Amino acid sequence: MRKYLLIKVFMWFWGTIAATLVLLMSVSLLQPKLLETRQLSPAMLKNLHHLQRTLERRADNRPGQPLTNLLPGRNRSHGPKIYLRHSDELKSVLGHPALQDWDLSLLNFTVNAPPQVVDTEQYRAFGPLNIRLQGESYQLFQLMDHRDPRVLTKIRLLPAWVKILILILASFGFSLWFTRSLLKPVRQLQQAAAALAQGKLDTRANISTSRQDELGQLGKDFDLMASHLQAHVTQQKRLLADISHELRSPLTRLQMANGIASDKAPEPLMPYLQRVEKEAHLLEHMLSDILQLSRLESQQQQLSLHAISLTDLLGPILDDASFESQQLGKEVNWKTLPDLTLTADDMLLGRAFENILRNAIKYASKQVTLDAQCDDNRLSVTICDDGPGVSDAMLEKLCIPFFRASEARTPEGIAGSGGFGLGLAIAQHAIKVHHGHIQFRNHGGLRVTVELPINKHVL
Repeated sequence: MRKYLLIKVFMWFWGTIAATLVLLMSVSLLQPKLLETRQLSPAMLKNLHHLQRTLERRADNRPGQPLTNLLPGRNRSHGPKIYLRHSDELKSVLGHPALQDWDLSLLNFTVNAPPQVVDTEQYRAFGPLNIRLQGESYQLFQLMDHRDPRVLTKIRLLPAWVKILILILASFGFSLWFTRSLLKPVRQLQQAAAALAQGKLDTRANISTSRQDELGQLGKDFDLMASHLQAHVTQQKRLLADISHELRSPLTRLQMANGIASDKAPEPLMPYLQRVEKEAHLLEHMLSDILQLSRLESQQQQLSLHAISLTDLLGPILDDASFESQQLGKEVNWKTLPDLTLTADDMLLGRAFENILRNAIKYASKQVTLDAQCDDNRLSVTICDDGPGVSDAMLEKLCIPFFRASEARTPEGIAGSGGFGLGLAIAQHAIKVHHGHIQFRNHGGLRVTVELPINKHVL
């Protein structure tokens, strides 16, 4: 039978009640002597006075008779039982044999007390009333045995604060158990969904297969969805990589044919052939980026790690960027780089910084700045441009392949100059395989911060 949440809620509800009763019984059994007093009702007090007058009349009408024979109800197993307490315990009179088994000493505190109701775990007593019979002074009690089980009577006699405390403890314990049982799979699903949203397609909720309720089924459906999503994305990436790989051969033949045609073509056709060559180079560059991105995403990129100083890594890139920016009427400024020696794949990591820097130059208005800082165990490289920036909603999408933020990031008058949307995606994965992190923020223009843990890269 499937354990639906309805059944679990039902069991939790009645389990809490059962646990409360068990705790009440356990605590009550730890109390050997329990009693409770309260005010006597007018009707019961009137009844007690009537019994007093009856006994006095019987004692006057039957002088010499034992008091035991004068007491009503001495032959009945149920109903009121009379107890005449004397200051000398040996002279006290028990109106029923059952009273011998009851602990009547619990009534000793009422010697000088007014008539009241006294509840004990064995009986309920009404009294005392002073009465004089056959020349002796007694205190009259009328006793009744409890019809309820002894344990329930003990529970009823527990102090109110004990009952409330037990109820709170029992309900808290069962609520904690039920809540943890209910929220554990929800928390697993939440964490898995967050990881899946970050691109970790191999994430699974991994809810126990023994859980057969709705949350267990939801976990299975989530894992199935994640598996299908991973399969589709992997298939898409593989298809894109395969197509890119297969296109390189006809592209190479196209470039060779274009080169031969350029040697033999008349002068009027040369601008068109040069255009074909330019577009072929762009296509080749795009295919190369796609293949590298595919290898990075599938973790098939072979890293060639060796020691290189930060100056040797970024220096040539900054020099080239400065030269290119001058041709566009812009400038690249940077401060002295920290004296660090990294263990990294200089080609891959250098290309990441180059892509970020070229992207900043492309969209800058006049200036690009680079600042490298070393704090604690992290190297932080910040690249800022003074361009139009990116809307906050688009910041997290900048590293998605083939994504373009908006026309605001495309310089005016340069149609199609926004690139293929692969440079930042490659940069992100290249930094990721070096255990780093890339972050985008708007600060006038776009600010890109790359952080690398030094303890994983510095010799």
